[in-house]
Amino acid sequence: MSNATHTLSAPARSARRRPGTGLSRRWLGAGTVVVLFLLWELASATGVLPAASLPPASDVIVAFGAQLFAAGFWLALWDTLSMALLGLVLIVLIAAPIALVIGLSHWWQESTWFVLEFLKPIPPVALIPLGLLLWGPTPGMKLFLIVFGAIWPLLTQLVYGFKEVNGVARDMAKSYRLGWWLTTSRLVFPSVLPFATTGLRISAAIAVVIAVVTEMIGGAAGLGQNIVVAQSANALAEMYALIIAAGLLGLGINLMFRFGEKPLLFWHPSIREAGKL
Repeated sequence: MSNATHTLSAPARSARRRPGTGLSRRWLGAGTVVVLFLLWELASATGVLPAASLPPASDVIVAFGAQLFAAGFWLALWDTLSMALLGLVLIVLIAAPIALVIGLSHWWQESTWFVLEFLKPIPPVALIPLGLLLWGPTPGMKLFLIVFGAIWPLLTQLVYGFKEVNGVARDMAKSYRLGWWLTTSRLVFPSVLPFATTGLRISAAIAVVIAVVTEMIGGAAGLGQNIVVAQSANALAEMYALIIAAGLLGLGINLMFRFGEKPLLFWHPSIREAGKL
């Protein structure tokens, strides 16, 4: 079994989770954030942190609240989010057939290994000049970089998933002439789905990061561009508020995919074991 499979399984525990444990953990996480902001405010008030480069937390919170009532903020948020999601759709459409061919064919695995291993380490930021030459600071440039940089986790996980399809069961399905639909829905899909959800969640988070970085460096519209504009205008509280907004966007997408995994994988051992804790 591949390493990717082990990341999907939750460790078994003998004790059941006590009522309210999950809720208390969430409150603990929220409390940690509050404490960090209080320490930030205290450090700013005592001069430990230079106000010229890092304004007090209270100023950043006020600036964040002001952003929520600014139409430009929501337009920038939509520019970033829409490109990240559109890039994710393209990633699925590109990665799924490639992974199917590579995962089920040893010859294709050997033939494409060098090319894929060569392309994976190339940072998307290094391709920003190429994107600007081809498309300029447009959504097309941003989409190109998102797809190139965020496709690898999903592609890798899908290849592992197709490799995990039981060869004996596949031969048996062929001998019984179950047909493409039954073989895919009853054999291939359940084997690949846990890998696909993990890869999709990781790719989604990377897509948001690449979108923001591309906007900051390449000048495309979005949260990243707004961060650079605020920094250029020396509006530091607004700049940090936008950085926090970008972080919350990534966190929200990650949580959305995590919650979506549970109903999709209700039958998987990792989900069933987690529900027993």
